[in-house]
Amino acid sequence: MTADPTYDHIVIGAGPIGAATARHLAERGDSVLVIGPEEPAGFADHQGTWAGHYDQGRMCHVLEIPVVTGMLTTRSIRRFPELTRRTGVEFTTGVECLSVNPADAAGDAAGEWFDRDVLAANARDLGVDVHLLDEEGLRRRYPAVRFEPGHVGVVQPGGMIVNPRALVRAELAAASAAGAVLVRDEVVALEGGAGGGDDSGDDDDNNDDNNHNDDDKVVVTAGGVRLRGRSIVLALGAAVNASGLLPRPLQLFTLGATVVLVEVDDPGGIDMPATMYLKHRDGAQQFGGVVMSPVRYPDGRWYLKVAGSSVRETPLGSAEEIASWVRTGGASADVDDALAVLTDLLPGVRLGRAHTRPCLVCATSTNHPYIDRVDDRTVLAVEGERGVMAADEIGRLTADLAATGRWTDPLPRDVFRARWAA
Repeated sequence: MTADPTYDHIVIGAGPIGAATARHLAERGDSVLVIGPEEPAGFADHQGTWAGHYDQGRMCHVLEIPVVTGMLTTRSIRRFPELTRRTGVEFTTGVECLSVNPADAAGDAAGEWFDRDVLAANARDLGVDVHLLDEEGLRRRYPAVRFEPGHVGVVQPGGMIVNPRALVRAELAAASAAGAVLVRDEVVALEGGAGGGDDSGDDDDNNDDNNHNDDDKVVVTAGGVRLRGRSIVLALGAAVNASGLLPRPLQLFTLGATVVLVEVDDPGGIDMPATMYLKHRDGAQQFGGVVMSPVRYPDGRWYLKVAGSSVRETPLGSAEEIASWVRTGGASADVDDALAVLTDLLPGVRLGRAHTRPCLVCATSTNHPYIDRVDDRTVLAVEGERGVMAADEIGRLTADLAATGRWTDPLPRDVFRARWAA
C-alpha cells in the first residue's frame, strides 16, 4: 500500500498570502506543498468559493488608518524588487496614490478611514513622503480631474498599483524555485493531528519511509488525494469560515463586493492618480470606495476600475451563499454609480462599455490581520481588502510562526491574534 506523501508544511490556499507563506517556508529549507484551485474560466455557472485576487490592479500605499497595515505593506514593498529580479515577473506599476475626503466629514461612518491628518501622521511614522492638499491644491495637482467641491486630500507620490494575479505568479515561482510543490486542487477535509502532543516529530519505531507521525495532519482533496503535513497553514482568505476546515468560526465578516470595469480607448490620455474617494454632496455620501487609474486586463483592453458602492450590502456566510453571489456577476446597480462618479471626475473622457465582476472581501473584528494558531499543528492567516499589498510580509510572519512555533517579530503578537465567534 502506498503511503500518503508527507511534508513539513502544507499551505491550503494559493492566493497572495498562501503563495507568500509557501515561499518563505520553502526558502527556510523545509518541504512545502501549497494547494489551491486554478482561477475559474467564468462565473456564470460557478460552484464553490471564490478568490478576491482575481484582478489586475490594486492600490499599494501606506494611506491606511491602521498604521500596522502600512507597516506590513512597507515591509512587503522593500522585497518587491528582489522578487521581480529572481522570478522575472513584473507585478507593480508606479503611480501616485491619493485619498480624498470632504473637508468636513463629521458624522460620516466612513470618514474615519479617510481622515487625512491621521493618514499623513501614519505615513510620517513610517518615513514615507506624503503631501496634504487643500481644495485648490487638488485642482492644481490634477487639472484634468474634477473632484467634488469642498473636498481635500493627501497624496503619496511614490505609490504603486500591484497586479494581484502577477504577484501570485511571482510568489509561486519563487516558492517552486525553492522546492515547494504546487497542487491545483481544493481541500475538502482536514483530519487527525489534534495537537497537544510532542511536536518534535520523533518516531523511531515507524518504518515508513516518510516517517509518519500520529500527530500529523492529513489533507483530503476534492480529487481524492491524501497528503500528510507536520504543520498546516490555512490561508483561505474571505472564504475561510465557509471552508469547513476550522473547528469553529472566526469573528470575520465576509462580503460580496462588486468591481465595475469601464473601458477607455486612450489610457495614455487619462491623467489621474489611483484614488480612494469619499464623496459627499449636500452633506450626504454619494460614493465611498476606490477609483483606479487605467489598468490593462487579460482581454487586452484598458479599464478604469471602480469598487465600493455596495460592498456592505452583501454579507455572505456559507459556501453556497458565496457561490450564488458569484453567479450573479456582481450588483448591476453599481454600474450606474460608477459611471456617475467617473463622469464627474473625468468630464473630458469618453467612457466605453461597462461591466461588473464579482469579488470577495472580508473584515476582521480587529481591523488587523489574523495570524495565529488554531492548534499545535495548524496556523491561520487571513486579511481583508488590504491583503494584496501586505501579503508578502503577512506570509513571512505566518511562515515564521508555522516553522518555529513562536512569535519572534518585534510587532506585538496580540495585535494579530485571531478572534473567535462565541
